[in-house]
Amino acid sequence: MTPKHRVRLSKLSLGLIVALAAAPAFAQSTSAGVGGQVVGADGQPVAGAQVTILHTESGTVSRVTTDASGRYNARGLRVGGPYTVTITKPGEGTRTEDDVYLNLSQVNTVNAILTGDVTTLDRVVATGAYVGSDVFSANKMGTGSNVTSADMEALPSATRNMQDYIRLDPRISQISKADGAISAGGQNTRFNAIRIDGIGAGDPFGLEPNNFPTERQPVSMDAIEEINIDLANYDTTIYGGTGAVINAVTKSGTNNFGGTVYYAYRDKDMVRDRLEGDRADFNGFEDEVTYGMTFGGPILKDRLFFFTNYEKYERTAPGVSLASSPYGNGSITDADITAVRDHMSSFGYDVGGLSAPDNKTEIEEYAIKLDWNINDDHRAALRYNKMEQNVMRFPGIGSSSVSLSNYWYQHPKTYETWMGELFSDWSDNFSTELKVSHKDYSASRVPPVNLPHIRVNGFGDNNASMLFGTEQNTHVNLVESKELSAFAAANWYVGDHTIKFGADYSDNELMNFYGRNLNGVYTFNNLDAFLANTPSQYQLRAPRPGGSIADVPAAFTLKNTGFFLQDSWAVNYNLTLMFGVRVDVPDFSDQRLYNPRIEELYGYNNTTLVDDKLWQPRFGFNYTFDSDRPTQLRGGVGLFGGAAPNVWLAGAYQNTGLNYVEYDLRGDLGPIFTPDASNPYIPGGGPDAGRNNVDIIEPGTKLPSVWKANLAFDHELPWHGIVGSAELLYTKVNDALYFERLDVMQPTAVGPDGRAIYWNAAGLDPANAGRFGIENGQNGAGTRANRPNDIGDVLLLRNTSKGHSAQATFALSKPLVDTWGWSVAYTYTQAKEVSPLTSSQNTSNWNNTLIFNTNEEVAYNSRYAIKDRFTATLQWQHNFFGDYATRAGLFYEGRSGRPFSYIFYNDVNGDSANTNDLFYVPAGPGDVLWTEGAEMEQAFFDWLAENPELASYKGGVAPANGFRSGWTNTFDVRFSQELPGFFKGHKTEIALDIMNIGNLINKDWGLIEDYGFYSTRRVANYAGIDPETGKYVYNFSGSTDNAQIQENNNDKGNTAVSRWSMMLSLKYKF
Repeated sequence: MTPKHRVRLSKLSLGLIVALAAAPAFAQSTSAGVGGQVVGADGQPVAGAQVTILHTESGTVSRVTTDASGRYNARGLRVGGPYTVTITKPGEGTRTEDDVYLNLSQVNTVNAILTGDVTTLDRVVATGAYVGSDVFSANKMGTGSNVTSADMEALPSATRNMQDYIRLDPRISQISKADGAISAGGQNTRFNAIRIDGIGAGDPFGLEPNNFPTERQPVSMDAIEEINIDLANYDTTIYGGTGAVINAVTKSGTNNFGGTVYYAYRDKDMVRDRLEGDRADFNGFEDEVTYGMTFGGPILKDRLFFFTNYEKYERTAPGVSLASSPYGNGSITDADITAVRDHMSSFGYDVGGLSAPDNKTEIEEYAIKLDWNINDDHRAALRYNKMEQNVMRFPGIGSSSVSLSNYWYQHPKTYETWMGELFSDWSDNFSTELKVSHKDYSASRVPPVNLPHIRVNGFGDNNASMLFGTEQNTHVNLVESKELSAFAAANWYVGDHTIKFGADYSDNELMNFYGRNLNGVYTFNNLDAFLANTPSQYQLRAPRPGGSIADVPAAFTLKNTGFFLQDSWAVNYNLTLMFGVRVDVPDFSDQRLYNPRIEELYGYNNTTLVDDKLWQPRFGFNYTFDSDRPTQLRGGVGLFGGAAPNVWLAGAYQNTGLNYVEYDLRGDLGPIFTPDASNPYIPGGGPDAGRNNVDIIEPGTKLPSVWKANLAFDHELPWHGIVGSAELLYTKVNDALYFERLDVMQPTAVGPDGRAIYWNAAGLDPANAGRFGIENGQNGAGTRANRPNDIGDVLLLRNTSKGHSAQATFALSKPLVDTWGWSVAYTYTQAKEVSPLTSSQNTSNWNNTLIFNTNEEVAYNSRYAIKDRFTATLQWQHNFFGDYATRAGLFYEGRSGRPFSYIFYNDVNGDSANTNDLFYVPAGPGDVLWTEGAEMEQAFFDWLAENPELASYKGGVAPANGFRSGWTNTFDVRFSQELPGFFKGHKTEIALDIMNIGNLINKDWGLIEDYGFYSTRRVANYAGIDPETGKYVYNFSGSTDNAQIQENNNDKGNTAVSRWSMMLSLKYKF
């Protein structure tokens, strides 16, 4: 139980000093540690002092003895507390410290001066949301923070999701609050590593933007004891994430039976009904309900304990916001939808409408954990966890498209893990930690119909699209992952040195059945063409001659073995140094389908894989000043390797050009439309008329790695225990990944602005431009003019050393003591990257990389960098009657908007990508020509005058991610009140979480401006190059992409993140 009162001691002259460290001890750890130095009244080290560390609530005891330097260390301890630390030696005295609380993955410091007497000091603990007195420790060197159970109880979250607490670290940005996507230091959101109890809890294949395999974290927040967030931790056991490495530990049973039963509820009446411009009320859900329980206690007192939890989440009638879609802006009308539905009905198919089908999203999770104190020297733990999810997905809803309900699908997933670990103290100076775990994950897409993917373009002024049928990535889509992991580490204490060494291993067996386009994909230029059954494009993926559908899935194994060694050296009382090195050795199963045609054309062997080892040296330091108040200088530098999302590497196994063939017919070559997906149209010429899609890994390509360095200064101010911190964190790319597209071949022309052009002659001729400029397949226009007829998409994965990020953070914090606690922080972030790698598909990763020239290796501003971010927390608590607490908590975030880019509406360079061509801004009238002459030209320059940030690039190309959407301010609050329970010692808690409370006061406050998934603003259409003057010809409709209000969660529906919403919860504690 949390003590009623905690006081803080900071004077170095006190007999006993507790400094709760933020210094990780073991990267995969589910435990805490404590250590320190014992000296006598004369200031000399006390050797042979007995240190007893008692976990009060479970009776767990650890005993160690100080060495010749007076130092002691204990590892593998339970996270949290309270602990009682007793240090004694006959003739020297005894010191006892009560109510010590230990943090996850940290070595907390308890130093003692024995003065020949017996002294007991009570409650020498302080807690804080970000920085506080827990900052000061000789072992704190890198950049990171901890979120305790007290923080999670006090601060708001209406989604009961871990991201609501990870955001407390000021260097972490929620790039997309709707998706739950977080970026560390402006880096790719997929480059974070998330673990629960040391087990990888991240998405095992790399499909989800929130880093988790499921919509929520795989373990209930009520079962989590503490969260550790590392951005630069020089401990050599850290691996697998070049962004943030986040580890949460679950709760354990104690000698007392106890637990919780809880229920949380919100419905659509607890959400703002309409934002400005909405044509309908909020439809994200009818209601959301979460209920569950936790229960723990002893099986054998002081020896064997259990903790179990269960939780179920239900969202009824999930829906999606249409406000920013072509339906919301009127480009697609009810009459258009009726025409499509009637035409499909004539074939006997119902493609649905815009109303969500009657369904329920369900997520169910349960777990059990056993903790065993084998004896005072050996402790073990075993945990089993399972989560099952079935979520409704809404693909195809965006600023340029809207989809009908039978295009949507259910997405069931199963995630199951078990973990066992053993902590052993073999002597006073040698301890070990062993861990083994297994993770089983499966996901599939379940569409309501079995139809081709159908796209009808040509709506409105901006060529908006209506989508229906079976979404092309859902024709068949199954993923399975079975991962075995092991970890072994030893700590050897030799005088002033702590030597750590060990190894870790992972073996991930993957199967990906990605049956994209197996039912066929039809594209129509406009509604009339659809009603006439005359598609402009037809695509189909089909087996190779003599093959079958069974050839399409890819099965492969990805392994990694890591070895680590480090020395932490307490040079003297003031200075601690750490030196270490880690090596990771990846091992991927062979890819045996060699494609000689690819090597003939491009010189690459498509069976090459990533296999280079990575040596990672690391160094850290901490210098503690001799001053009246705690003051320290800390920092370090090191190389950190990460794991690329497995889905990117999977391309080398599943896209070989030998396991399937891709047809792509355009213009008059397209077939007459038939929606029979069971018997898709095979083009004339059979399989030999198809194209090879091949993914290649360049020889010598390495997994991502970055250099990180930090320098920080921490000082306790003279007032109320306030701590100030200033910190710089710099990240430099060592090896990043990006894709090149080899099938573009040689360019056919050079544009007036100097960019290489790949259109054929018809694609350069303005006479072939239509309403939306030059379009592939229209009037003979064709992209990738020099591509061989048998070649489809050929992607090359390679390394780049370009890119970096820099962050400066300034923070003040007053830890929660008695009644009040608060923190404020500001972080400035600047980052560069070559490719944002936004997608799970390699072709999309290439398509979405903003460029001037195709395949260029240029580091632009990072798409993930939030330039300015202010955060603040406020916690207040008071017992008005008895020991029943009244609490209030607030979280504030004020931040600059996400970066975005100005681009063309269509494909200006003819490389087949419509979403990545940076916009050339005409220098003035006459610089480019216009399809409708002077009137259109004037309309463009009138519009440009209203957008001065773009006008400043006249005569040049607007840079990628050089612009930002509007500033966002959000305030979230939580109020809770404890009341008596039914029995003595029981409590009832009622809580109200209000998210974005500013929007409750004013509907224009708290809105998150955004430019959608692509983070782009389209301006004009490319309509050819004038053959006489050599100038571009533009088509400008007068309608450009404007900032949207962020609502939809990728394709999971309306999350209400730009609206006020509240959640009411009831919890019974016993």
